[in-house]
Amino acid sequence: ERFLEDAIKSVLCQTTGRIELILSDDASTDDSLAIAQRLRQGDDRVNIIAADARAGPGAARNLALDAARGDWVSIIDSDDLVHPARTERLIDRADRLGVDIIADDLVCFGANTGRTLLGPKKLTEPWRPTPADFLQAEMASPPIPVGYLKPIIHRRTLNDIRYRTDMSVGEDFDFLFRLLLAGAKMAVLAEGYYLYRRHPGSISHRLGEEDAAGMVRSVDDLMATGPAALSDLLAARRRMHLSALNFARLVRLLKSRRVGAAIQLMARHPGLARPLLRSARESVRRRLPVPRQDTAKLDLLISASTAEADGYEPVAIPGGTDCWPLAEVSRLVEKAGRAPSILRAHGRAGLEALGYCPGWQQADLIAPEDGWTTCERQRIASLPWPVTMR
Repeated sequence: ERFLEDAIKSVLCQTTGRIELILSDDASTDDSLAIAQRLRQGDDRVNIIAADARAGPGAARNLALDAARGDWVSIIDSDDLVHPARTERLIDRADRLGVDIIADDLVCFGANTGRTLLGPKKLTEPWRPTPADFLQAEMASPPIPVGYLKPIIHRRTLNDIRYRTDMSVGEDFDFLFRLLLAGAKMAVLAEGYYLYRRHPGSISHRLGEEDAAGMVRSVDDLMATGPAALSDLLAARRRMHLSALNFARLVRLLKSRRVGAAIQLMARHPGLARPLLRSARESVRRRLPVPRQDTAKLDLLISASTAEADGYEPVAIPGGTDCWPLAEVSRLVEKAGRAPSILRAHGRAGLEALGYCPGWQQADLIAPEDGWTTCERQRIASLPWPVTMR
């Protein structure tokens, strides 16, 4: 609820000509539905689907997929943000690469800001993953959770493939993996236009027994129907999920003070000692005093040139308006994501940069020497937060 309005506005300011936003409400008990209804007023691009009873993320997404009318579909989480040019650029890349599924890197902000999801892969060109690549990525060291990717998918590719409704965690990986098994061609760009919000709730989440059991069921079904060439990788993934299931059982036993049963479980699965020790360390760390974050107003000057700072903190950005290096994007997101800011951005590169800033109090946008085009003025007017053109 807290971030929903910003997420909706970031989708509605996409530069692509035609867009449909489907808000699938899984019988929420907060004000999410009221926020969605308010933002829908006067905007026929917005469609709301409200479930009568809570059925989980997979069911909510399936309702939206069934209702979608566009050629391309994508899932955006309700607390994340997307760059205004994301949809247009990714679909253009998909057409040029000849793929059915296109994804970009996720740039983290909030907690663990300044990182990207695929950072360990060090991509320099589009990655075309196979089903085996997907399995190997999640079991690599360090693991790369490719199931977190937010791809744009050509709707014809879906056929009758939908999200599992018996999973509350891992349903994204399962859905995307089954699309790849069905023959869909995918590319992942060495670019990042999706701003992934990390906050304490997302970081501290621990798998419950039912969460882990759903992931085991998913792999069991894949092993029963998937190609024999993937059997070893799927078996390894099943062992990984079984370990998570056993650890969830151990946590439940310890919380209920059933020490004897917990000891017996650890005797059968000695590998549980390592995650238990790690969990204990994290618990101690959470009890330590948290350093107070500096929430003072942060004024940034965003420019590709050496413009006069005039009391602003300068943030250098690349020239041009496309394909910025992910390291530069992450640095900008980290700076702009510290606190609601007063921003001054210069020219077309400055306009591009505003798409990576996760919120501000006021932005002054300095026009290029040849002025703004009509399309650029429309793009500026649709930005989610206040902008003054200078």
